[in-house]
Amino acid sequence: SSTPPPAPCPADMRLPAPMVDQRRRAGGGGGLLAFLGGQLGSDSAQAMVYRSESASEQDAQRRREGIYNFFQVPRNLEPLLLFGYLACVDAFIDQCTFLPIRVLFAAAQRLGRESRSLSPSQRRDALRVLLISLVSGSLLLVPGIAMSQAYHNVRNQSVMKLYVVFSSLEIFDKLCSSFGQDILEALYASASSHARGWRGEMALDLLVAYGYLTAHTLVLFYQAVALSVAINSNSNVLLTLLISNNFTELKTNVFKRCEAENLFQVSCADAVERFNLSMYLLIVLVQFVFVQKEELTAARLHEVSHAFLMICVCEIMVDWIKHAFVTKFNRMRPDVYAKFTRILCADTAASATTQEPLANVAARMGFVPLPLFCLAIRVFGNEVLPTLALHHSSGPLLLLLTWLLFCALKLLISIAVLGFATLHIERTGGSAALEEEAKEMRLRSVGRYALIGKQIM
Repeated sequence: SSTPPPAPCPADMRLPAPMVDQRRRAGGGGGLLAFLGGQLGSDSAQAMVYRSESASEQDAQRRREGIYNFFQVPRNLEPLLLFGYLACVDAFIDQCTFLPIRVLFAAAQRLGRESRSLSPSQRRDALRVLLISLVSGSLLLVPGIAMSQAYHNVRNQSVMKLYVVFSSLEIFDKLCSSFGQDILEALYASASSHARGWRGEMALDLLVAYGYLTAHTLVLFYQAVALSVAINSNSNVLLTLLISNNFTELKTNVFKRCEAENLFQVSCADAVERFNLSMYLLIVLVQFVFVQKEELTAARLHEVSHAFLMICVCEIMVDWIKHAFVTKFNRMRPDVYAKFTRILCADTAASATTQEPLANVAARMGFVPLPLFCLAIRVFGNEVLPTLALHHSSGPLLLLLTWLLFCALKLLISIAVLGFATLHIERTGGSAALEEEAKEMRLRSVGRYALIGKQIM
């Protein structure tokens, strides 16, 4: 029996006729001679190499452009993160500056009977003040929640347990932030609605919001305590563990497909994370000065400042590396961050005449200021306030000057961000061009915890 003929080569695997002729001419008719000629650099072999190099010149140009874009990512990323950071600072400071003023003004109007009922925005502000008062009062009155006691409880745990604690607290913080926005918005909508089907709906929403704020504040509290333990540890094991935990972001974000909407979510999360980290470091500094009451020797000050600097530098470097590789693997240009900045500027300009011009930006980034502000009240009320001489006139005067300083800082940030947003929109062609670009990139309705492409970054 004769052997069957070989299967024909598929059409898509066959070489074009000109390339076959070139290989035959380059081979010179002999396999060994052709191989030796190619190794020694004969004219025919070199001609074939030059032809292949000219064919891949476009691919080389694309790779070169990708390398240049890789190093341009930090320069394009930092303005976006700075804009988001300032929006978080503005939303946080508003809780202790203009929010009480608005509530007092609404109460004076109500008592003076200038208006029969509160407006929806006034009800919203009143509920925020009520929640802050309830949660902060509960945490201040509970004797078991002391920073010194929590510090020693966390410090006595093993290294592996602390690693689990760091990871778990970070996950719970994200879960509470995503769930908390829905809870608070439901409460505000229930307070603003005039037609409620059940009279207890408002009370139930308020109870759920109180439970959420208490739980989220405790999560943030133990995150600050864990960071304090890592910084004040005698060995660098805990600090190294904390820093290495940041590098897990590279694994979770880099090695997966990422659309422009997902990259926008990652950028918003990084801006919020930087602000939270700065607040944690401030709380650690307060705990170092007012709780431990250590003497600020030169060696101790150098040790603490070195730990602070390591944490901040590692956070920035992880953000740069993460975004550089995400844009490289997904073939995005660095100017995509400028488009993200224009979207946030459009949100700021749209609410420029409202009471909180940057509230929409903070909400889009997934930042919930109430739990962090309750934590600040808890730390200030238990650790800082008892050390002030309130019985003397200098104590209340110091508090008043501090509050006026925060008011001035709030005004400065709001004016600077609003001015930047307005100028940025004018330079990029106005609001019509922004709407068209946002519609093209589908970013107008994208929030921090929106489901995009079956995933949330």
